Amino acid sequence: IPMMYPDYQRVDSPEAIQRFEKFWNQKLDHKPGLTVVEIIDAACEGRIKGMYVEGENPAMSDPNANHAREGIAALEHLVVQDIFLTETAYLADVILPASAFPEKTGTFTNTDRLVQLGRQAIDPPGDARQDLWIIQQIAKQLGLAWPDAPVSEVFDEMRRTMPSIAGITWDR
Repeated sequence: IPMMYPDYQRVDSPEAIQRFEKFWNQKLDHKPGLTVVEIIDAACEGRIKGMYVEGENPAMSDPNANHAREGIAALEHLVVQDIFLTETAYLADVILPASAFPEKTGTFTNTDRLVQLGRQAIDPPGDARQDLWIIQQIAKQLGLAWPDAPVSEVFDEMRRTMPSIAGITWDR
C-alpha cells in the first residue's frame, strides 16, 4: 500500500516517520507512493521508465488489461520475478526465476492478519531461487551493504516495527 509503512502506519504521520527513521537509521520520503492504477498511467505517460514486478501479473490482473499492457510495453526496462512466464513476464527484459511457496520457508499473512509459518518442503527447480536471496543479491550488486540475513531475521525486523505481530516470535 503506497501510503503506508508496515502495519498500516501512514507515511505522512509524524509519529510513524520518527519511529521508522530511527529504527532504520535512514531519512525517509514522507510522500505517499503511487497506486497500481497511477503507476500504469505514469508508465503510459512516460513518467515511469522502469519497473520491478514480483509475483504479480498486472498485464492480466489489472481492471483495464489493455491499458496495463500499454503502460508495461512503454517502459524502457521491465524486470519480473515470478514462478511462471506470465503475460507480464512475457513483456519483460529480465526474468528472475522465483520459488513457489512449498520451495521456501517464510510467513504468510492473510487479510484477517492470521500469520502462518510455511516450511520448505521441496527444493526449487532448475535456476529458481528464494525470493529473499534474489533481492539480497540485487541489493549487493547495487552496492548496498545488506547481510545474507535468514528469513527469521527479516521476520524479527518486521515484528519489531509492527505492533500487530510484536508478540509473535519466530520460534513460536
